Amino acid sequence: MIRVTVPATSANLGIGYDTLGMAVSLYSHFTFERSDALEISGCPEEFQNEDNLVYVSFVDALREWGEEAFPVSIGIDTEVPVARGLGSSSTCVVAGIMAAAALTGHTVTREELVAIATGVEGHPDNVAPAILGGAVCSFTPTGELPRCLRYEVSGRLRFLTVIPPYEVRTSEARKVVPSEVPLSTAVWQMGRIAGLTRGLETGDTSLIADANDDRLQEPYRRALIPDYDDIRETCLTGGAKTLWISGSGSTLMAVTDDTIVAKLLQVRLREQFPACDTHILTCDTEGAQIEYL
Repeated sequence: MIRVTVPATSANLGIGYDTLGMAVSLYSHFTFERSDALEISGCPEEFQNEDNLVYVSFVDALREWGEEAFPVSIGIDTEVPVARGLGSSSTCVVAGIMAAAALTGHTVTREELVAIATGVEGHPDNVAPAILGGAVCSFTPTGELPRCLRYEVSGRLRFLTVIPPYEVRTSEARKVVPSEVPLSTAVWQMGRIAGLTRGLETGDTSLIADANDDRLQEPYRRALIPDYDDIRETCLTGGAKTLWISGSGSTLMAVTDDTIVAKLLQVRLREQFPACDTHILTCDTEGAQIEYL
């Protein structure tokens, strides 16, 4: 039996639409064991079949290596909420691929993991940080494998994560984002991406706040999150330096470098938004891990 642990991720980081992502200290745990028949536990019954994303990714990886699929027993124990913008699908994809490698003795690099996971997931902004840890900027050159630039994130930073009790579907979130933007908007974004990554590395929350002024997607997606304005105001008046939509939402993530501020703000958020889950997270630096039981 093996266990794969995969961190949640926050994609976009406000300014880095479809290019930036960061691993955070919220985790999904998966166990795998060869079995006589496919067995899946720890998820709703309607997903306990061959269409389960963990198993689909497992089979896709085996096919990539010319291996025949075989039945396994999969146990799922996750802290990562589904369809909330924290990369829950990426944790499933990464776990399935890593388990396929481990149970067949296939040697695979993290770069190959990113390439295969991107093929399953469709884009690398969540799977890359889930595999590599840290903050990652990803792009895919024409006809080539994804290129991933990994950044260390200052250990001083705390990411106060607010998870509303409703979904924002990625398909709906993509519909509201304009397919074309003015040149001035593109220029606005480019410098701020560099500023944000530098701020994350150094822990400079003022730089992060100045850089996190998105014009590509958040002005449109915020309308899909009914609590956006109220949560943002509570966070910024409560000491957080800035806030972004995690992935396509509905999760919101505020940034501070003061643990006391984070804890006091968490209390305030729980009082004002009792239906929301809140976590004080750090950047996960290790990425996906595997162990034999």
